[in-house]
Formats: sequence, C-alpha cells, structure tokens
Amino acid sequence: MNQVFDVYSHSSKGHWGFSASGSEVWTAEIKPGGALKLERIESIKLGAQLTKRVRMGFTRMTRSKYLHQNMTPQGEVVGEFSEVHPDAHSPQGYSLVLMVTKPFARPDQSTIEEWETTLQSVGGVSDRVTAWLKRQEAAQQYFTAFDEHPAFALVLSEWALRNKQILLCNKGIVPMVPPIRNPMGWKLFLSGWFTEADVQKALEQLGWSLRDALLQPASPDNNNNLADDATSWIAEAGQAAF
Repeated sequence: MNQVFDVYSHSSKGHWGFSASGSEVWTAEIKPGGALKLERIESIKLGAQLTKRVRMGFTRMTRSKYLHQNMTPQGEVVGEFSEVHPDAHSPQGYSLVLMVTKPFARPDQSTIEEWETTLQSVGGVSDRVTAWLKRQEAAQQYFTAFDEHPAFALVLSEWALRNKQILLCNKGIVPMVPPIRNPMGWKLFLSGWFTEADVQKALEQLGWSLRDALLQPASPDNNNNLADDATSWIAEAGQAAF
C-alpha cells in the first residue's frame, strides 16, 4: 500500500507501525522472520495499541516508511517497512529506470492493451512482458520501468511524452522527445542501465530506430520537414545522429 506508516522497532520482536486515515487506522506488525499481520482498527483504539508497544520496549524510528507486501512460494504473506515507495521497489532486485505518476485512479485497460500490442514485436521476453503489464495494472501511484529490459522503458516513455506526462528518473537527463522521434537520444540516455546494443535492438524491434524514423512517410498534418526548421523531425534526427 502507498500509505505512510509511523514505525516502531524492537531489537528482537520486529517492527510495528500505524497509518492513520480518517476514522480508521491501519496497523502492521512484522515479526523478525518477516511474517506480516495487517489490521484495520478504529482510531479510538490506537492509543492503547501504541502504549502496549512502548511498554514492550518498541522505540519510534525517526523517519516514516511505506509498507511492502509480498507472498512466499508457500503462500505466506510477508512484509517490510521501507522508505522506497512500493511501486518503485523491485523484489527481484532490479534498478529503477523511469517512473511516471498514474493520471487516473484505476488502470485504463486501453492503455494496458496498447502497451501489450506494442510489446508483441519484442522477441524473447513474453514472460517478462506479462509480468510487467500485471505490475502496471497493480500500480498504486506510479507506472515504472526497471532495468530488466530496455523495451519497457521505451514503451513507457513514448506513452508518457505523447500524453504530456512527466517522466522521473534518479540519474541522467530524460529526453523530452519520444523515442519514436529521437531514438539516438534515448539510446544514449538508456546506456546508463543497458548496453547500447541492447537498446538499439529494442528500438529496431519496436520499429523506432533512426532508420525507421527517416523512412517514415511525411504527414502534412503533424510534420514539418523544412531542413532549416529546428523543430522538424529531420532536424531532430540530425541532431541525434551527430
């Protein structure tokens, strides 16, 4: 969940925290082995719960944290408190490349279907595509792309920039032109996480390489192909290439 918890810690008894929201409060107890007990109680009962933990020797941690929930292969629910938002955390240990705030409260199925259709051209990653799409559907606040495959970052960034959403990253400068129009700029940016060869392959599979851009037929409605126009796609391609 994306609620922030006040967390109390004990050297041998694990962690306990609470997150107040209106008339109800979420409490989370995490045993030393990671087993999670999550409850929702009336706010009037919080004082007694907190007093109980303090008397047991729990001490308040200086910074609030998010609650991460996972399930073991045996079906046990486990958790941990972290300063990283759950959407930006990878249980597999991947590093975050990009994220963008969800512009709607619930997943827009047409967006998920669009991404699924686009990613069908990327070979050898069908299982990872399925997992990535499920992650976006389950996202609470942010759509994300980790360094598991460059195609996910490319597809997410193309959608975000086309829909005037703000892309966030923790290193480098995100190109402000979609990868379909600036493939070289995106190849350079993503080289901070992937090899340029892998990014180039993903661009080619998506049909977004520089060669694809140059061969794309001009559209009088949305293209300006004057060579001296700095905003034309030819100028952008030239700047990216040289």
